[in-house]
Amino acid sequence: MSWTPRVSLIIPAYNEAGTVGDVVRAAVEARIFSEIILVDDGSDDGTGAAYERARKSLLSGAKPGVVLPQMKLVAHARNLGKALAMRDGLQLATGEVVMFIDADLIGLEPSHLHSMLAPLTEGSGYKASLGVFVGGRPVTTMAQKIAPFISGQRACFRKDLKGFTAWERVGFGVETALNRYLNEQGIKVRVVELTGLTHRMKEEKRGFIKGFLARMRMYREIFSAWMGSKFKPYPGERE
Repeated sequence: MSWTPRVSLIIPAYNEAGTVGDVVRAAVEARIFSEIILVDDGSDDGTGAAYERARKSLLSGAKPGVVLPQMKLVAHARNLGKALAMRDGLQLATGEVVMFIDADLIGLEPSHLHSMLAPLTEGSGYKASLGVFVGGRPVTTMAQKIAPFISGQRACFRKDLKGFTAWERVGFGVETALNRYLNEQGIKVRVVELTGLTHRMKEEKRGFIKGFLARMRMYREIFSAWMGSKFKPYPGERE
């Protein structure tokens, strides 16, 4: 039997001015969030301003009687990393369910967000979901087929993250660390395929050299978190 919880959307963002507006619009159109929290992690490209423009546009264009989610902005003075951006968004969240999505998504549709929420509300026994790309760009789809545990798209109950204390230590390995934590807590995770969804790659955002170096740093932190998981395979069940 399905039910309707309060859902908080948390979007960690670093230099994503080009995509954050479309991501926020899709989230509002989904009509499932009570609040949307963007954590601007020390961006220098106007990400926070792009978010504010999208917020004002959505407010001014809303039809009479349509209730929009509360839209909050947290701005870090400097770049602290994805894990701490996620943590700070979580600390502000008030919903029973929290959903995390990346700010660099391309092709996000309300249906993707509904699909991620569904396993938590349909009485199926799942208490978390992890969204993976399918049918978007071949390079990003293949990466998540090989390693779904690195996806930044997930939903879970807020109370189930209270015991997670590794935010300060894991950096880009936060997704792997969260998967390990949920597994240790016995929380069933449904892997949900997000058809047609992809994201901008670091080399596209920062240039080849800077993007490649950032990617190597990300992989190093992910590998470190994976080592800490004692090489356990990702336990999520695919939809």
